[in-house]
Amino acid sequence: MIVYHGTTESRARRICAEGFLPKRPSRRVWFARGHGYAMGRARTQARRAHDHPAVLTCELNLGRLRAQFGRKKVFYKNGIISIDGKLPVSVVRSYPASADQPSSPHAMAAWVNDVLGLRKHKGVGWRHSGIQRMASWAVHRYAERPNSRISDKELLSKARQWLPEYFENVVIDPDRLSVSRRYHAVTVDVDAGLEKADEREEEALGHLDRNKSEDRIKGLRLLAEMEDPDLFDWCLLCLEDPSVNLQATALHLMTQCNDVDVDSILPFVESGSKRVRGAALRVLAHHDRENTERWMRMGLSDSAPCVRVETSHGLKELDPEEHREVFLLALHDPNPDIVKRAGKLAKGKGFATWRR
Repeated sequence: MIVYHGTTESRARRICAEGFLPKRPSRRVWFARGHGYAMGRARTQARRAHDHPAVLTCELNLGRLRAQFGRKKVFYKNGIISIDGKLPVSVVRSYPASADQPSSPHAMAAWVNDVLGLRKHKGVGWRHSGIQRMASWAVHRYAERPNSRISDKELLSKARQWLPEYFENVVIDPDRLSVSRRYHAVTVDVDAGLEKADEREEEALGHLDRNKSEDRIKGLRLLAEMEDPDLFDWCLLCLEDPSVNLQATALHLMTQCNDVDVDSILPFVESGSKRVRGAALRVLAHHDRENTERWMRMGLSDSAPCVRVETSHGLKELDPEEHREVFLLALHDPNPDIVKRAGKLAKGKGFATWRR
């Protein structure tokens, strides 16, 4: 299965050198079937890290991964794959800055075997120490000179240096080198697990793996109770579900998350569902601090009372003096609950008496 992992350029280089190590406190590595989804996550991470976005193309064999880690450790739904454990660099098909050049051990072994005209079962394997050295050298070369290419002559030179037994009595014209880049299926052989999982996680993932929205809501809420470090990713996964109840619940729970991809939530402020629209505006006002006033004004100006009520819960996070216009909107709302909530928070802050 071809999948994509969105990240930053600097982290992509580390992944290509060391493999996938979950970013603590998470124990999970996340992939997507869609390149666009992965690129969205990559851009968000790059903005935060003041880096450039990168998307790694990977190949996963979910059957083998489940056999290696256990079925409950490999979660796949709605085009999103979550793996509880670390993965080797061999799952990477290509380095992000050089999609048509070999960089992973599997790709490097394929390149060498193509040059030598050897079939896979008779050629050099990706675990060979020489192949590992070639892959490591390529990754560091790309990291130092990201805009350059590694020539076939350079690769051939390294192959002769680190795989001498395969080039003994072999004559290759470096000027007429013909390379066929084929990538092969991945075999995963890593130590499973990083930290002990919460015993409630299995129950939560069991709920999430079911088709009924009520079950998946239970799973999300249980993960929230556990303060799961990947709660946002689980919530984002559930936004792909057509159930309004599930979408609204997922958005509500995002206010508990520390790390949120704002761009992924933006489409939901235009939702035809009042519940979903209100929840999206609430979470954006909470997490998108640079645009908090914009989202609060949008929510408090909505024609649907339930959207305005939902948005008004965010007033407690605002300073009435700094966000005076927002509080004036709330204080003059036709809904008495919104007026009461705003009045308590604005008391003694210099606001004139308002009419209920």
